[in-house]
Amino acid sequence: MRISAIIPAFDEEKNIRKTILRSIEGLRSLFEQFEIIIVDDASKDETGRIADALAVEHSEITVIHNAANVGQGGCQLIGFENAKYELVTHNGMDYPFDFSDLSKMLPLLENADIVVAARSRRAGYSLFRKIVSVTNVFLIQFLFPLRLRDYNFVQLFRKDAIDTAAINARSAGFVIPEILIRAYDAGFRIKEIEIEYHAREHGIAKSGNFRVILDSACDMLKFWWKRRNTSGLKQC
Repeated sequence: MRISAIIPAFDEEKNIRKTILRSIEGLRSLFEQFEIIIVDDASKDETGRIADALAVEHSEITVIHNAANVGQGGCQLIGFENAKYELVTHNGMDYPFDFSDLSKMLPLLENADIVVAARSRRAGYSLFRKIVSVTNVFLIQFLFPLRLRDYNFVQLFRKDAIDTAAINARSAGFVIPEILIRAYDAGFRIKEIEIEYHAREHGIAKSGNFRVILDSACDMLKFWWKRRNTSGLKQC
């Protein structure tokens, strides 16, 4: 089996080398071939330079440099569009998901097209981030038919489940949920499994700021309205 792993990066100079080396180790233990696509989101620190150096050292790495900052959701979509292998996953540059845990997700592909990792706990989350996360899950479950415990951690996709979904969202909080909901509506099989979440060691999480929350809520409501008022997702 072969897999493409997408890892967005914005000002992650303290995390990038350790995370990429751990990613290589985890993926190499499970897959015959793999690629890591680092999407540098117009970082202002040394992230881009370090990413390029890692690509010279490791042939499995491809680096994409964004000319302007597009946010985590935009980076994920860029990475998905450039993925070349039949399985696709993603991760944060703070390494919240240990790629070795894909060993728990891979067997579920026998009866699924997408395997969703649900966080067993939200280690390192502030009370505010926990409230935001719980509220986000509640709203998605209330507005859409796909019932999952977690929509925004990590997923293992068969690539055709991504390729058939034309995504309108660009926000960090709703790109992946929109992919999952569209895939569900299109008949793709989705399974969920509990996986450990690892807290950030360096730097500051950017997904919990007010702007990201607002953009994600807007994307969610726009998609809900379009989906509600059209006869099928192909018209969205």
